[in-house]
Amino acid sequence: MSQQPDCSVTIPSSTGMKGQAHRTSLRSSGRFSFLPSFLRLTFSPASLERVYQTYFLRQRQETLLALLVSGVLFNSYVIVMAAVLYSPDKLATVLAAAIGLALDSAFYGLLRSGKLPDKVTRKVVPYVVWLLIVVHVLCYLGLNFAGVYEPGDSVGWQTFFTFSFFLTLPMPLAHVVLLGVLACLTHTVLLGIVVTQRRQDNLQMLIRQLVANMMLYLGAMVVGVMSYFMADRKYRTAFMEAKQSLEVRMTLEEQSQQQEELLLSILPKHIADEMLQGMQKEANQKSEAQQFNTMYMYRHENVSILFADIVGFTQLSSACSAQELVKLLNELFARFDKLAAQYHQLRIKILGDCYYCICGLPDYREDHAACSILMGLAMVKAISYVREKTKTGVDMRVGVHTGTVLGGVLGQKRWQFDVWSTDVTVANKMESGGIPGRVHISQSTMECLHGEFQLEPGNGGERCEYLMEKGIDTYLVLVPTETSIGDGVPNGVGGVLNGVGGPPNGSGGVTNGTVVSRGSPLLVATTETNGSVCSVRSITAETEEADTQRLRLAGLADGGMENEQELNRLLNKALVERETEEM
Repeated sequence: MSQQPDCSVTIPSSTGMKGQAHRTSLRSSGRFSFLPSFLRLTFSPASLERVYQTYFLRQRQETLLALLVSGVLFNSYVIVMAAVLYSPDKLATVLAAAIGLALDSAFYGLLRSGKLPDKVTRKVVPYVVWLLIVVHVLCYLGLNFAGVYEPGDSVGWQTFFTFSFFLTLPMPLAHVVLLGVLACLTHTVLLGIVVTQRRQDNLQMLIRQLVANMMLYLGAMVVGVMSYFMADRKYRTAFMEAKQSLEVRMTLEEQSQQQEELLLSILPKHIADEMLQGMQKEANQKSEAQQFNTMYMYRHENVSILFADIVGFTQLSSACSAQELVKLLNELFARFDKLAAQYHQLRIKILGDCYYCICGLPDYREDHAACSILMGLAMVKAISYVREKTKTGVDMRVGVHTGTVLGGVLGQKRWQFDVWSTDVTVANKMESGGIPGRVHISQSTMECLHGEFQLEPGNGGERCEYLMEKGIDTYLVLVPTETSIGDGVPNGVGGVLNGVGGPPNGSGGVTNGTVVSRGSPLLVATTETNGSVCSVRSITAETEEADTQRLRLAGLADGGMENEQELNRLLNKALVERETEEM
C-alpha cells in the first residue's frame, strides 16, 4: 500500500515558469512503522531528508555539552561525597572520579572553543563522550562507592544517563537506541556478576531485581525515544520554514533580476541606479505624480557618436518575407549589441534600420574615437555576411563624429534615454553623407586619433548639403585587408596611419595592403576598466556569471534531480550561515 503524505508544502514558481511549482512532502517513514503516524515523518525526496538529518544533528551538537556538564556534576558529586565520608577504601573511587572530571572538562573546553576539526566533532566526539559516561557509571559500580553490593546499585544513575543519551547525543535514532541498549546490558551484566560474587544467598531475588532494572531502563528508553521524536518534529518544522524562506527569497531574487534586466534594457545602468535611489528617497515625501519630476540630465564632453544605417534596405525587404526580414534584423542588431559591448559603446536606440551608439559615456575613455571606428568597421564586416546570405546589395553606411552631448531621461511613465546636441546632428549627417561599406569620420574625430588608422579625404560636403554649409572636413577610413575587427578586441591595432598622404617616418605603414605595426600606441587595453564601462574580458565574465546565476535560480523549481541537489546545497549553506550568526 502506498503511503500518503501527512503534510506538504507547495512553493509557487517564478513568473516566467507558469504552471510549475516546487512541492515538498513530509511523509510517514517505513523504518518505524510500529509507531504512530505523527512520529513517522521523513522528507521527500531522499536528498532533502539527508540535508535535514545533517541540519538536525548539527543542531543537537550543542546539547552534547549538556551531557558533558552532567558528567562533570556526576564526578563532582562522587568526589564531594567521598571527601565527606572518606575512608581508605574510597581512594580508588576518588581517583577514578577525578580523572573522569578532568576528561569531561577537557572535552567541554575543546568543544566550546571549537578547536577540534568539524568532521571529528560530528563523527567521533559523540561516541567518545558516550563511552566516557558509560565508564563513569561502571567505575562507580565496580569500585563499590556505597560500600555494599546491592542489585539496585547505580541503577538510578544508569537510568538518568540512558534517558540523557536520547536528549543530547547528536546521532541518528537507531544509533542512540543501540548505544542505550548496549550501555544498559553492560551495566546489568556487570551488576549481576559483582552481586553474585559477593552475595550468593538469594539468586531468585537477584534475578527479579535485575529484571526490574531492565524494565526501568526500557521505560527510560521509551520516554527517550518519544522525546527524540518530539525534538525531531520541532526541528522539521523549523527546517521546513527555513526551506520555504530560501525558496521564496530565491524567487524574489530571480524576479528582481528580471526587473533589473528589463529596466537596464531601457536605461543605462548609471541612470537607472540614480533614478532608483532618487525614487526611494522621495517615496515617503512626494506623491506619485511628483515622484518622477526630477530631471536626470548630464553633459558629456569629448565623446564619439556613431550612426549606422542599412543601405539597400528596400531591396532587402523585397527579397525576404516579413517574418524573415524581422528575424534577420533581430539577429543583425543583436550582433551589433554584442559588438557594442566589445568596443565599449553605449547603444542609444534603434531607429528603423538605423543604429546609433556613443563611446566615452558615462565614463571618459581616451580611445573613444578609435573604439567607435573599430565598431563601424566591425559593423561593415557583419553586414557582409547578410549580403552573402541574401544575395542582395545590402551594406552599412557609418558616420562618426566627436563632440559634446546632453544625455538624460524623458517622460514620466514610459522612460526613454536619449542624447541631444548639435554634434549628434552632425554625426547623423556624417552617416547620411557617407559611402556604403565605409566609415565616414569628421575632422574632430580625426584629431582624437593617434596614428591608428589610414585615412583619405571623405568629401562629405559633396554628398550632404549640411556638411558643406557647416564647412566640416570629413575623412574615410581605409579598410585594412587583415585586421582583428571581428569578435574580439585586439590588444592593439597596428600602425594604421592617421594621414591623408603617405606614412610619416618611423610611424608604420601599409605593405601590400596589410596593416603593419611599428611602435604605434596600443588602441584598446582589454584589461582596463573605466567605471561602469568595462573591458571585453570583464564584460564577458560578468555576463557569463550573471547568466549562470539566472539559469540556476530559474531552474531550481523544475524538480529535477540536479536542481534538487543544488537547492539542498543552498539550503544547507543558508542553515550553516544562520547557525554561525546565532553563535
